[in-house]
Amino acid sequence: MKSILILDKRNGSVRSVDIAVEMGVSKPSVSNAMKRLREANMIYIGKGGRIIFTDEGRAFAEKVYSKHSLLSRVLRFMGVNKETADKEACLMEHVISDETYECLDEFINSHSNEVVLEGVNNGSF
Repeated sequence: MKSILILDKRNGSVRSVDIAVEMGVSKPSVSNAMKRLREANMIYIGKGGRIIFTDEGRAFAEKVYSKHSLLSRVLRFMGVNKETADKEACLMEHVISDETYECLDEFINSHSNEVVLEGVNNGSF
């Protein structure tokens, strides 16, 4: 879902082959995943094989992306290198509860003027 969202923002449209190239997986693997997402009413396939989010699918993808972004920024601020922070944020974004994410986001935003967290909120690190 996150890859579809990123590709859609970057390219303006997404096809299965784009996802396969981006993620380094086979097109049949992507096709199987897209079938599951269609069955879950997260996406539909438009003209030319374009993958389009349903409202529910876009909301879910945006939430996952938001979690990933916050977690990655916090990890990088803590000194974790960008590659490791992105990989580990990918793992954490799927298990962190909405409650914990919202508390962490609120904490970061409410302390953004403190020196310790200054870079986290504005992405300057």
